[in-house]
Amino acid sequence: MLKYLNFKLFDIKEFEPDRLKVGDSLSWKNPKLSPTLTLDGASAEKKFIGLKSDNDVANMLEIPVGQLLHILYDSKQNYDTFSVKKKSGKVRLIESPKPPIKILQNKVRPLIEAHYKVKKAVHGFVGNGKGIVSNAEQHKKKKYVLNLDLQDFFHSVNFGRVRGIFINTPFNMGLPAATVLAQLCTHNGRLPQGASTSPVLSNLASTSLDKRLMKIAREFNLTYTRYADDITFSSKETFPVSLVKRDELETGKSIVGYALEKAINDSGFKVNHSKTRLQHRYQRQEVTGLVVNEGVNVNRRFIRKTRAMINEWRKDLLEAEKRFIKLRYHVSDSDIDISKLDGSIYKRAVYGNLSFIKMVKGEDHSPYLTLCKSVLALESNPPEFIKKLKDLFEMFDVFICHASEDKSEVAVPLSHSLKNQGVKVFIDCFEIGWGDSLVAKINTALKKSKYVIAIISESSVNKSWPMKELNAVLSSEIGSVHTKLLPLIVGDHDMLIKEIPLLADKVFETYNDNIEEISDKVKQLLST
Repeated sequence: MLKYLNFKLFDIKEFEPDRLKVGDSLSWKNPKLSPTLTLDGASAEKKFIGLKSDNDVANMLEIPVGQLLHILYDSKQNYDTFSVKKKSGKVRLIESPKPPIKILQNKVRPLIEAHYKVKKAVHGFVGNGKGIVSNAEQHKKKKYVLNLDLQDFFHSVNFGRVRGIFINTPFNMGLPAATVLAQLCTHNGRLPQGASTSPVLSNLASTSLDKRLMKIAREFNLTYTRYADDITFSSKETFPVSLVKRDELETGKSIVGYALEKAINDSGFKVNHSKTRLQHRYQRQEVTGLVVNEGVNVNRRFIRKTRAMINEWRKDLLEAEKRFIKLRYHVSDSDIDISKLDGSIYKRAVYGNLSFIKMVKGEDHSPYLTLCKSVLALESNPPEFIKKLKDLFEMFDVFICHASEDKSEVAVPLSHSLKNQGVKVFIDCFEIGWGDSLVAKINTALKKSKYVIAIISESSVNKSWPMKELNAVLSSEIGSVHTKLLPLIVGDHDMLIKEIPLLADKVFETYNDNIEEISDKVKQLLST
């Protein structure tokens, strides 16, 4: 009866093994694990609160309780463990859950995330536009930037802390339910590096840490952020010695002060002292790998490294891949099976670098566009984010600069007429698609066009975009013997030239419903 009331209370279907009749006897078969819950997200998130028993957890995960307990406690090996060498040469231990555990963790993860209230200072593993860029943004243009690293971040969160998370607010679970979920989310008594639940649980375990460090930041008028195990403080004034000081024995090295280290230790974590850095504004200040002295930027060394990788690709892709594997994974020639190399590992590394640059600087960033252009010359089928730039780099014969008011009467008819004569034309309404970067498309097309027809009208002289394009072309003509700008006057010539005196010495054409005549003249120019 109590069991019945328990399931009525939670309104969760009870899951049992399938009953199979073989002759006069019965046998039981566990159902195949489903990667998704049948409950809708909102209902599942609500019912996840207040689970009491292992039965409640099993029914929440839509699995027979016997099957759940067998997976958690009777299976001999639920994880594949392997080592990955870091760039520093040290080893990172990866514990990858096997399919049954992985499926259950993936079911639980969104339910945990739904009840984690993200603090303003936290930027790692939280989504909603937060990441390394938003983290770095908080520390730009500061006099001092202090970086700390937490030692063995995931492994510092043990089974007892995870169980405590489920017992306490907001989950308010009973001890049996919390114990089963803690068992599901830990390995060898700690959060594994490789489980999908570890990031959100590490953030929940860091709640007291964030509160203590935010309090310190308020007390000393500092900016504080945390991205996983990367802690950053920044200040417009000198840091107090209670937070950081210089090592008198080792020149230039920074030591975490007593008050700051105590706050971290009291929160159940330890400082990795080898990674403590205090950076002055006259040094290169970096936060989560990004330079923040004046704004958020990619380190120039990273740009140069990516350019060098593309050059190595151009020379010999397979040799470049071989060298990359040796350096990245700290292996020797004898460890590499050359017959299996096809360049894909190296290409993915280059694409990853380009994706990172785009994420930080945007796709209208000139160095990024130049690097993508180099890749397109080497690879016919790159990822979509690079492939879509292909048209951007093609040379146009004519770029038509216009105000929206002149589009239907002058710009579009002129474009059609030129195209009918075999002229390759760039006009924004046809060349810029949904999702494209307006700035990147226009800036590149301006540079790649032989001529720019600027439609000068009463509308265009009062619009910022046509004037920006016009000024960009005029600037490009300085010191050049080639004339690129072809002004097309629509309206009162004298009045319009007064508005743009730089055009006074330009030979121009006047629009008088003479599209075909103008088109013929452009075609003649291109033929000479």
